[in-house]
Amino acid sequence: MGKSNASVTVKTRQEIAGEYGYCRQTLGRKLIQHGILLPKGLVSLKSQKIIYETLGYPPGISKEDYENV
Repeated sequence: MGKSNASVTVKTRQEIAGEYGYCRQTLGRKLIQHGILLPKGLVSLKSQKIIYETLGYPPGISKEDYENV
């Protein structure tokens, strides 16, 4: 049984970029290259899961945390 995703919250693009070691603009380019267009504002859990499944889960981010998203 996977862990609870209680610690998983909405994030900014800057936070997600930092998880990969990218600047925000580089993350944006990589998302566009993969056809991922995000709505304005914070990145939802569903969008985070799409990003992580497409670009790979960065260190410190567990696939199990997003099982129920």
